[in-house]
Amino acid sequence: DKPRDVLGCHRLKRDSREADSDLFVFRVWHQSVEKEWEAEEGDVQLLLEGLEPLKMQRRCAWLYEAVVRLPADWLPQADDAAQAPVGGVLRLPRYQVRIPQQERPLHDAFGYVGFLLAEVEIDQFQSGRFPNVSDALGCHCVCAGGVFGLRFATWAPRAVFVSVVGDWNNWDGRACPMAKRFRAGEHGGFCGLWEVFVPFGELEDIPFGNKYGYKIHTLAGTDLVKMDPYAQEMEVPSDMYHSPVFNASVISSCDDSYRAEPFEWSDDEWMKQREERGRLGTALLQPMAIYEVHLPSWRRGAKGEVLGYRQLAEPLVEHIKALKFNWVELMALAHHPFQGSWGYQVSGYYSCYSLLGGPDDLKYLIDKLHEAEIGVIMDFVPAHFCRDQCSFCDFDGTATFEYEDPREGEQRQWGTKVFNFRRNEVRSFLQGAVFFWAERYHIDGFRCDAISSMIYRNFGKEDGQWIPNEHGDISNLEAVSLLQSLNQTMKEFWPGVIMIAEESTAWTGVTTLRPADFGLGFDLKWDLGWMNDSLVYLEEPTWNKPANHSKLTHRATYMQDERYVVPLSHDEVANMKGSLIEKMGRKENLGFYERLRLLCAYYGYQAAAPGRPLLFMGQEYGQGREWNCYQSLDWHEGDEAVRKGLCVWVSDLMGTYGFHKPLHMGDDQPHMKQFPVGAKSFDWVENNASCCVLAFCRHWKGERPVLAIFNFGCQYHQGYTIGTPYWGGWEVLLNSDDGRYGGRGGGPGNSSVLWTGHHRGDCSDSLRLDLPGHSCLLLLAPEKFAEAKASRPPGGMNASDHLGADIEYCMADIGY
Repeated sequence: DKPRDVLGCHRLKRDSREADSDLFVFRVWHQSVEKEWEAEEGDVQLLLEGLEPLKMQRRCAWLYEAVVRLPADWLPQADDAAQAPVGGVLRLPRYQVRIPQQERPLHDAFGYVGFLLAEVEIDQFQSGRFPNVSDALGCHCVCAGGVFGLRFATWAPRAVFVSVVGDWNNWDGRACPMAKRFRAGEHGGFCGLWEVFVPFGELEDIPFGNKYGYKIHTLAGTDLVKMDPYAQEMEVPSDMYHSPVFNASVISSCDDSYRAEPFEWSDDEWMKQREERGRLGTALLQPMAIYEVHLPSWRRGAKGEVLGYRQLAEPLVEHIKALKFNWVELMALAHHPFQGSWGYQVSGYYSCYSLLGGPDDLKYLIDKLHEAEIGVIMDFVPAHFCRDQCSFCDFDGTATFEYEDPREGEQRQWGTKVFNFRRNEVRSFLQGAVFFWAERYHIDGFRCDAISSMIYRNFGKEDGQWIPNEHGDISNLEAVSLLQSLNQTMKEFWPGVIMIAEESTAWTGVTTLRPADFGLGFDLKWDLGWMNDSLVYLEEPTWNKPANHSKLTHRATYMQDERYVVPLSHDEVANMKGSLIEKMGRKENLGFYERLRLLCAYYGYQAAAPGRPLLFMGQEYGQGREWNCYQSLDWHEGDEAVRKGLCVWVSDLMGTYGFHKPLHMGDDQPHMKQFPVGAKSFDWVENNASCCVLAFCRHWKGERPVLAIFNFGCQYHQGYTIGTPYWGGWEVLLNSDDGRYGGRGGGPGNSSVLWTGHHRGDCSDSLRLDLPGHSCLLLLAPEKFAEAKASRPPGGMNASDHLGADIEYCMADIGY
């Protein structure tokens, strides 16, 4: 475990009779010195500056030695580890080795004097907050004294011995032994890190693209070959349908921190504006219409082959722009050995999914999305990781990245390992991965998966299968503190990057850091309750919908508590749940055409209600079957006339959502009064359970309000009256039953104007209109609405306990 103590150049015992010189021993250990030839006397030579070549003696296989008298000051004084700069320091050895059948001299890995990691880097790694950990650990191409080589560093605290193995050394564990790294100072001990520099010579000699791993000799006496947890590239899995026995890491030529010519981005203006919005605290005031995509199954080639990042760039950008989404959430970006996990059983937290291409290919895709002004969210999985042997589970032969006790360290319902959130080195690994993707890939947002399984110790477990915290409670305090640290640090280093929690419980404070004990500090939270409730309602037959009407209105009781994304995600169209079109009216066996009409109304409800709408791919045209990650979307269905209408509806709906500020700028303060009229950002206007009719009005400051009306029943209501908060002419922005969307043309047409009158006794002003079954209408208030305030507004608009002033976002709103 200390190869440098024996190998390389060392001073022998000083000879007092020779004051000006000393004996030095040179020991070279390399597999190239014996490669398909029998060593003979004088074949291996030591080359020293200013001296004739000296023959080396063979001590055993791979090991050659020479003893030479040299000036006493020939070997420089050993470096002080405490003085090593960030990135480490290596000094070129003053000798080389000439071996047969090799033109260039051999550079001895153990002749280099110095350290690969600075003490300050180790301090940060062990503190749990090391933003640039990806630059310190893993494999990197560096130049030391004009010689190019690969610098390897890994964390294996309980390993007996570690070596680097790969294609270039025939996966022989003897070839590149790693050295334990000890802390500086008299009390310094082993810090758990192993390091080695493997010189190759010229840059073109670096074996970019070679596969590699770490051979680890464990305390149990066994040998394991494990992938590099910090690898920036991974080999393409050999089988998409099964997890491989071993999935090697790959020496990357795309390491932007070390290569001479990093990837050339063209999104400077995008990144500048993103940071500016983050620092001003206005990022969450922007419209955020999200299209969720699983790239391997979004679109495939003519023969069913998987298309790469570059091949997908142009069609994906065009499709998203046509639908008027301005964000895309990319599933399965981090490397995972088994495609059937959908990217939620990750092994390569610092590597993109190799099946679709390399790092530069993914950067190209993201650059094109930014060029089209589309923000990019990636799915990030901080809760658990792949337990297969091809990952980094039991990395050093013992529980390393995971909890040791299986009651903490296993998520049995998913067959995964749970990260040990109390170990600072693991905290550095997880936080560093998010920083890495934000810096290297310009990711604009992170949807953090399965947060509930992190913050609850008993998540998915029966009594006796979990361990309470130190207070006897169910919360995982170390996971909570990790998420708090991650979100705080991201706002410090990457303002404008949106952090999103997929959290399915009633945990208080997911999108705030107040109170400090349990506030998590995310920017947004997925509202899974809205999704579940609304889908249950829409599956019901029309006659039973009134009894379930509260499932549509319940959200108003809690939507001011957090900041939300309202998702219709991949989870709802897989695992035998069926597609969204199948869910519409499922219990009454509704006809296909009516299902489409109901789906249009549902999408309108999603976009008009407070929260950021998210729609999974394929649902924009109402794909008939549920999603299969091994199969392309059924794009031919989108060519059908009625389905084209649905697609046009989604496009117009998202365009309207993004253009009209009341539909998005007041999402996070739905009960706050907006001036100049003093109405709430979200106000009920109509709540008619028996007719399956809902209506609400959205406000934002002096912008013209938007009235959203929904008929979720099949009945066509002729001359239906809706109370309005303002008198005058209301412009029809969208009617889902318009012929443009494949509808029957019932109700007022797009761009028509409806005038208020005195049609109801419970309010001073109302509209009389035809309301088609399974429809959504969006109406724009009169231009001078502030002067046309109804003397008696609809009943739902009278009650308000939030007497707010004009609101602006600032960092204090989210706990800073």
